[in-house]
Amino acid sequence: MARDIVIWPHKVLTSVTQPVKDFGPALEKLLEEMAESMAEAKGIGIAANQVGESLRVALVGREDGTFFEIVNPELLERTGKVTLEEGCLSVPDEWEKVPRFEKVKVRYQDKTGQWHETEAEGRLAHVFQHEIDHLDGHVFVEHLSSLKRTLIQERMKKLQKSLKRKKD
Repeated sequence: MARDIVIWPHKVLTSVTQPVKDFGPALEKLLEEMAESMAEAKGIGIAANQVGESLRVALVGREDGTFFEIVNPELLERTGKVTLEEGCLSVPDEWEKVPRFEKVKVRYQDKTGQWHETEAEGRLAHVFQHEIDHLDGHVFVEHLSSLKRTLIQERMKKLQKSLKRKKD
């Protein structure tokens, strides 16, 4: 079942997530729920804290529509610079150009605990960095000017209030 996506600046999005130690059924269920939430929102990536779980887990979408399930990821290498437009499920309807590394090498575990390394460039590298930022307690708007960040934050706070009223 899809979970609600947390809207920034919620505290769970600004806190560093905890490493996964249990690679059992609970992790499998979380990954399924994250995939459903991401698909429902038409996203290309999602981190566990975006559905309220402070765990170091994310899904990173490939161009073919499949995705990497990454657990306890770390960026090993970063090269080049590129600026691409980014959005975020936790910052809906906001799109801005964000500078990132053009190529990255990532080490991560899969849902069984096996370690993998992969290299990515272009849009895929951008998505890896975006999702790992989430797991480190950062949102893409932190890469923007303070004026843009403040304006977006005001819009998100209004959205949070309207969503809360709808639930009540």
